[in-house]
Amino acid sequence: MKKIIIAIVCSIGLWSACTYEKPGFYRGGIGVNFYYDQVGPYDSNPYFGEGIDGRDSMTYVSSTKQRDTLWFRIMVYGQQRTEEQTFSLRQSTLSHTDSVGYINDSTFVAVEGVNFVAFDDPEMQQYCVIHPDSSSVYVPIIATYDPETAGTYQRFYLFFEIVSTPEVSVFDSRFYRAELRMRQLAE
Repeated sequence: MKKIIIAIVCSIGLWSACTYEKPGFYRGGIGVNFYYDQVGPYDSNPYFGEGIDGRDSMTYVSSTKQRDTLWFRIMVYGQQRTEEQTFSLRQSTLSHTDSVGYINDSTFVAVEGVNFVAFDDPEMQQYCVIHPDSSSVYVPIIATYDPETAGTYQRFYLFFEIVSTPEVSVFDSRFYRAELRMRQLAE
């Protein structure tokens, strides 16, 4: 009798373990945030560089080099998708801490459309797409030369952030912002 009970329990266990769950049952959205290198405190400043071209977080433009691009890595979290998803970036408004810590008489806030290509520009929009089966996306920030300030050396900071949408949200609220340091050389 004991062997029969064990056989019944085992067969019920095997039967329940062999059920098939159809993939795609998860209906949640996608989460994204900037990649951080995790060196130092967990919530330290954003990981700046070594995007596709392997440089650090400083970029420069001049009269001979009108544009410079630095790539930022955005991590994608959530279930696999079969369709493309889009996300948005925008320039951040500086907090008091940021403005005291970074912006001074010799460093300026970058101006959209003057010092960098605007985030809503079609040139940038083509990069704000998450392709199916992607775990990360590289987004360029394109610094541009300002001919109005030709002949002067200037430093700029660009603080920017991911914008949450109903389809794509910020995965970790500590890592939704990044910054880029730009220089315009006097030549």
